[in-house]
Amino acid sequence: MLLTLPYFAPFNALLTYGAQPIIQAVKTAAAAPEPVTDRPPLAPKASTFKTSLISVTCNQSMNRTMDLDTFASLLPAETKPGTSASLRGIELINSATGSITGNNDGLRGSGLASVWLENHGVIRCNNGHGVKLNGDKADEVVNHGLIAGGNGIAMDMGGGDDTLIIKHGSRFHGAVDGGSGTNQVILEDDKGGTFDGAKQMQHLWVATGTWTLTGAVEANQQGKVYSGATLINHSTIGGSMTVEPEATYSGGTVANLDVAGTLRMSPATRINNDLRMQVGSTLAFTPGTDKILSVGNSANLSGATLNIQVKNESDALLSKPVRIIEAKQIEGQFSEITSNLKTLTPVLNYTQDGVFVRFKRNA
Repeated sequence: MLLTLPYFAPFNALLTYGAQPIIQAVKTAAAAPEPVTDRPPLAPKASTFKTSLISVTCNQSMNRTMDLDTFASLLPAETKPGTSASLRGIELINSATGSITGNNDGLRGSGLASVWLENHGVIRCNNGHGVKLNGDKADEVVNHGLIAGGNGIAMDMGGGDDTLIIKHGSRFHGAVDGGSGTNQVILEDDKGGTFDGAKQMQHLWVATGTWTLTGAVEANQQGKVYSGATLINHSTIGGSMTVEPEATYSGGTVANLDVAGTLRMSPATRINNDLRMQVGSTLAFTPGTDKILSVGNSANLSGATLNIQVKNESDALLSKPVRIIEAKQIEGQFSEITSNLKTLTPVLNYTQDGVFVRFKRNA
């Protein structure tokens, strides 16, 4: 049974509920099974567990720091043994009408319990962090609204293996820091959106929608663009990214790229190490708009399709060969070429370190 406050009252008003009745209302039960989906590996959500949990909803404005330790102190001191059954946590929902403003931190926790924060409204701080979650618990933040810091840091998730889920309309004023542990950021909304990057996020998952990355995720070790999703990279991604069938990646810099879907070239696309185009994948190229695809080490093209879309089919395309890819080593060749050309035919030329296309007029 979860305790839900219809709004977050001042602390003195909260105490009128009485600590003992609140504690008695929080009960422990077995964890519900995780649903089986082909989605990013999410951290446990508050709603997944029927355990020692306090749920609080904020619908109004609050001009003070929200200290989560106030609620953590209401949790039972002891719970039954077992990983799931002993989970203790605080679920905080800041609704679209909710506004939390603090002078030192907007929302703060010392790590006495795991925190699941779903923000639809505004959480801000005049001098410190917008959200600061200390300790080494596994915390989860789902952001639809604004989190703003006054010291240049919007959110610090602290220690533990944390999860940040970005929804359409999500905004951060200041840096986002996943802290220590193995952390993941998930871009998940059919409407898509923009994400300005984060520090100390070891996994970048693009689950649904079309997303534009405007800031770096340099700590990424292994990420993925899932089927049906699109990532437009305007910054830098560390580690390796996998692009599933029917998924699209374009632009920016990434350390390694493994493409089973579509790699759409752009004015600036660079793979620092290796590119692997799997059988059935597509490299989309627009002459005159897209620049050279730069690969720091090897580019494996075996079994991929080159798709050429020309905006203006004219004699200017006949002037000279156009370099499409530069790499230290080209491995394999495209299996086919598709295009929207009507009067011209593309012809590819492979060298040890590059791929060129020239156009000839049809007979």
